[in-house]
Formats: sequence, structure tokens, C-alpha cells
Amino acid sequence: MRLLPRFLALLICIAAAATATAQDELYLKITQPGLTRVSVATPAFLVLPGTPADVAQQFQKVLDADLAVAAPIAVLDPKLYSLVQDDSRPKVLYERWRSIGAQFLLTGTVVRAGGQLVVEARLVDLVSGEYAFAKRYRAGLNAADILAHTLANDLVKVFTGRPGPFLSRIAFISDRTGHSELWLMNWDGSDPRQLTKHSSIAIGPAWSPDGTKIAFTSYLRNTPGLYLLTPQEGYLKPLWDKGGVNSSPSFSPDGTKIAFASSVNENVDIWVIPTAGGQATRVTTARAIDTQPAWAPNGRQIVFTSARSGTPQLYIMDSDGANVRRLTFDGDFFDEAAWSPDGTHVACTTKVNGRFQLATIDIATDEVTILHGPGNNESPCFSPDGSLLAFSSDRDGSQQIYITDAEGRPHQLTHQGRNYSPTWGGMTVSR
Repeated sequence: MRLLPRFLALLICIAAAATATAQDELYLKITQPGLTRVSVATPAFLVLPGTPADVAQQFQKVLDADLAVAAPIAVLDPKLYSLVQDDSRPKVLYERWRSIGAQFLLTGTVVRAGGQLVVEARLVDLVSGEYAFAKRYRAGLNAADILAHTLANDLVKVFTGRPGPFLSRIAFISDRTGHSELWLMNWDGSDPRQLTKHSSIAIGPAWSPDGTKIAFTSYLRNTPGLYLLTPQEGYLKPLWDKGGVNSSPSFSPDGTKIAFASSVNENVDIWVIPTAGGQATRVTTARAIDTQPAWAPNGRQIVFTSARSGTPQLYIMDSDGANVRRLTFDGDFFDEAAWSPDGTHVACTTKVNGRFQLATIDIATDEVTILHGPGNNESPCFSPDGSLLAFSSDRDGSQQIYITDAEGRPHQLTHQGRNYSPTWGGMTVSR
């Protein structure tokens, strides 16, 4: 049985206490609208004598994988590189790279210096012949992955002004151990790590803006309470367990407050509590279910799901509960809102022809765009730089987590058990 979206799951909790092909899915226009991709030639970095071959190979492998997904970069087909004959005259060499379609050329060296790995990278604008970027990186020999991710992030920043997502992590829920527990993995699905071992039910994780904490709901004490976890320290702090339901946390952009849904007053409403703990404040009072808050990047607004119109729809309000207005009108189901980092769009889950699908909403125009895909697709979230989208889907028979690549096509990250509710954070990967 597939996982129900959070709004439907909440209804069950309270009661108890046009299909497209994968090839038709294109998300790049949503995550990076109007993006012009640049063609970059990326021949393998020169490995200098004395450098461990396995370390150099790992660096190159990770760098190539990152650049293949980098939204602003279109890596030139390596099969064309053999057509370029080396030349000591830079202008001639650059012209030869341009003749096969490259706009930029990335070159570099990898060398061992004592117990460290030193990488020098240079990005040449093949039109002007000038360096668009040049930098030296240094780290321990066991940190080849970190160096590659850091370089890839910096290259994305050259073209977008914002670092790439390659040092980020995704928190999610998995039942691969027999219980719904909180897990963590690198942005590409590598190095999955179990964070909770409560043999209970965990749902709805959310990252703090600084990537150091995760808020989530757990049935650790038999009722759905709100908890705060510091993954690097393993510190778990109870935050709010009053009422029958406490779920769907969302941090304010400054990290000082958390919005969440609670039935402490019998009706399910949106509440706000200090991250440090203390008394929660109720911010919605409609006689309907209000849940799934998502705090806007500007800190002044919150999008949430409400049944006040008779069906689950998205609404937006000031962070204190004032100035409520409805965002969605076409369709009878909208839920699980997630803001883009620039605050211009909201991704969400909707229902089309009996299947759950992803959608985005332009906040300025209220225009809704449906992202059709096979199976049921839910729980969208943007990468910290806004270039990629993560979501859960049962398209291959079981609920798994996917992310989009540089072309906007989905790639499966998880494979064991059922995996859902991804939340993308800016925490640095560790090796």
C-alpha cells in the first residue's frame, strides 16, 4: 500500500484518535525557469606524479557526476575531445575547442603534497580567452569527494551566483528496518544513515535553515509529538506533545521559530513555537482542518493546506495569521506546499485523474503548472540552490525518492523498503 499524502494521513489520524510517460517529465523549467545552459568541455584533470591513482580517480568520478547534474552546465560530449589537437598557442587551442561546440573549458591538476590532496582548477571563457574562474583546493587524501563537491558548487556559482547543491543532504522517512524511522543521505543518494532507532513511527521531517537540526513528528511516546534532532550530536529534544496531533513542522528562515499543525484545541490549526522551546501560539482559527504550513523565504508569509472551502486547498497568510487568501481553485486537492529558495514559486501535491501529481504555483500570478509523471508523485522539495527537485513516487511499484537531473529528468535515489517525505537541507556531507 502506498503512503497517503500528509493531509489524508492526518484525516485518518484524527479519525483514529492524465498520465504521462517518464520521457515527458521536464522539471528544469520549474526549478530554473529561463535558464540558459552553457556548454563546458571537461577533460580529465592532469594527475601529477606521486598522487595515489585511486584518490585521483575518485576525485574525477565525483566531479564528473556532479557536473552532469549541474543545471546551468551542459557538459560537452567527451567523445568529441579527441578531435581537439593540443597546441601551445592558447588562441589556437581555444578556437579548436570552440569549433566542437564548447563555450568554456575546465582544466586542472591533481597532486599529492605530503598528506594532502591539492587540486588546481581553471575555467576559461573560450570567447574572451580570459579565466572565468581559477582556484586552488587543499584537503586530506581521504577528502577527495569533498574537494570535488566543493569545486562543482563553485562552478555552479560562476554561472548562477549561487553555490550548487553538491554538499547538501536529504533527510527522509524509511521503513527499511521494519519501522518508519528518520534517515539521512547525501544529495545523490549515497551514504544513507539511520538517525532514529525508536521502533516507532516518524513522519514529516524539516531542516533548519542552517542545516544543523531536523524537526519531525514521532510516536515515540505513543502520541504524535513534535521533536527536534541535532544529527551531528545525536541530541533529541521534545518540543511539543500536547493535543492529539502535532505534525508538519516548518522553520522560519531565521531558524528561531517553527510553524506546525496541532489539534491541542481539538480542531487542527497552525501554531508557531520558538525553536528553543516554550509556549506555542495559535495563528489560524477557522473551523476546518488547517495543516502543512510552509514558511516563505522572506519570513513574512506562510502557505498552508486548509479544508475550509470543503476540499484541501492551499492558502497563504502573514506569519501572524493575518491576511489569509486562497491560492488554488482549479481541482479538489492541493497539499504539501514547499517554497522555492527565491520565494517566487511553491511546489505542491495535487490530484489529476485519480493520481497524485506534482504541481507548481507562481506566487505573483497564481498560475498552476502540473508536472505529469507516471504513478503517484508527492512531497516535492527544492534543493538549497533551487536547481533540483526531490520528491517521492511509486512509479516503479514501491514508494521511493527521486531527484531531477540537469535535463529535468527524474533519477531514483532509494531502493530499500519504502522511502518518502524528503526534505533537502544545506548540511555539508561528511566522509
